[in-house]
Amino acid sequence: MAAKNACFLTAPAPKTSASRVVVADIDSGINPYHAYFRAGSPIYPTTGPSSVTPDVLAAFGIDANHVIELTRTGDFAADFAKDKPKFDAVKKGELYWFKGTNIIAASFTPGTIAILPDDEDDTHGVGTAGSVLTGNPEAILVFVEGTGAEGEAFAYQHPMVDLVTTSYGTPGSVPGLGHLTNSYTGVYCNGKLHFGASDNSPALSTGDGTSGPWWSIGIAGWEEGSSEGRQAVSGNFVDFVADFGQQLPYCMACESEEMGFHYGTSFATPIAAGIASRIILETRRAWNDLGGIRLNDGEPTMVVGAGKRLTNWQVRRALEVAAYIPSAADWDPIEGAIDMSVPVLDAAPYLQLGWGLLSHLTEKAVVAEALGVIGVTPPGTRSKSASFCSYQTAQITSRKTLWDNDPQSESFANPADPEPFVACN
Repeated sequence: MAAKNACFLTAPAPKTSASRVVVADIDSGINPYHAYFRAGSPIYPTTGPSSVTPDVLAAFGIDANHVIELTRTGDFAADFAKDKPKFDAVKKGELYWFKGTNIIAASFTPGTIAILPDDEDDTHGVGTAGSVLTGNPEAILVFVEGTGAEGEAFAYQHPMVDLVTTSYGTPGSVPGLGHLTNSYTGVYCNGKLHFGASDNSPALSTGDGTSGPWWSIGIAGWEEGSSEGRQAVSGNFVDFVADFGQQLPYCMACESEEMGFHYGTSFATPIAAGIASRIILETRRAWNDLGGIRLNDGEPTMVVGAGKRLTNWQVRRALEVAAYIPSAADWDPIEGAIDMSVPVLDAAPYLQLGWGLLSHLTEKAVVAEALGVIGVTPPGTRSKSASFCSYQTAQITSRKTLWDNDPQSESFANPADPEPFVACN
């Protein structure tokens, strides 16, 4: 499509020497001391994080004064006391890289400590960050501390950011007004993908400010690796489901402990974003594209190369085809009673799953199938029935009607022209 309105703001991101993908996680705070983010962890078992290279730092404008090397002896209190001057020197809105990790971070919220959680009750972002990198350990994670307008504008407008994940919003998800600042700008204007968490309740997500807008990819929960059922308290009318319970770092004052299971769409959403980022990264590598969203034939484009191009809407469509559809036979009723899940309805799985399960597990082949849809590899075998298409089309049409007619919605004053969706068949 060619742009017909003045919406498009995309500026080319600086090139790097190797293909990259960047996920922005907007949340409460991150603990870069934790071993999960470093060499020898479950996600980096053989080699350490290596995606943040000198040319990546240069592309982000990160100089030596914005590189933080942490003291890590295993005694968090003593290590943080030694490092405190480094955090005291952090300036609002500026990017810092934590050496030895794939984490780049910026702080937009006042608190007792920049970037880190303020206390043990403020560790939500540690878990969401871990979930992104579970989905794709090779992603560059830009952690944005501060769930407000400044942090959101930064993430959705930064030229280096490809995807944004958000796991916060007003509880209840009752259809109504309100939305995340700049999310429409980021997706429709700047060509990014936004993954938004549905509410942790059985509510309708259509009007949910993070998972409801038609330009957002709404995520609910699936109990992967336990009952293999649909989490009953994680919203309805979403685009996909993903892993509701994950073993993640979830602490402020520690360096290796607190690796218990944590549950919620808060973690289903960032792992889905990580999975999508892996698909984009593998496509860039295959097509010799170094990364960065830029205008191509008037349209924000994620990948250009090998005589082909890939937009955020085409990635979304590839996910729709590639999403895994579980069976009711997979459900464990004993585990299901514990984790409050229900078996999938084989006759109409789209009623519970949207387009299906986004899983990082190799055996569920979501990444492999998506790469086949895109044309990186030969086409796979996965497809969705006409019933999937008609049901999901009705849902997205309903969401688009709601948000485009909401005076408080970004799309109200600047409607999408032309229609951006890649239609299902």
